[in-house]
Amino acid sequence: MPDIRLVDLEVIKRFSLAVRADAVPAEELLEALDADRALVMQAMRPKAARTAARTAARTPPRASAGKALVKPVRRRNAQPNPAK
Repeated sequence: MPDIRLVDLEVIKRFSLAVRADAVPAEELLEALDADRALVMQAMRPKAARTAARTAARTPPRASAGKALVKPVRRRNAQPNPAK
């Protein structure tokens, strides 16, 4: 693939404070652009969708209707509660 002059790219002209290199291989440039595009697309999603995605990644699965995830612990020597 040919090298691409970074200073010729519109995104560099508009938003870059400095360019680290004059030219890069086209394949390397496309990889960087794809990564940046994914980041921008994620930021454009509605806030509720972003929050839900983060919460789902951190939250353990919930029990289905009426079923507990963890069984209660039974004590062998537990004393019954006296009736009042």
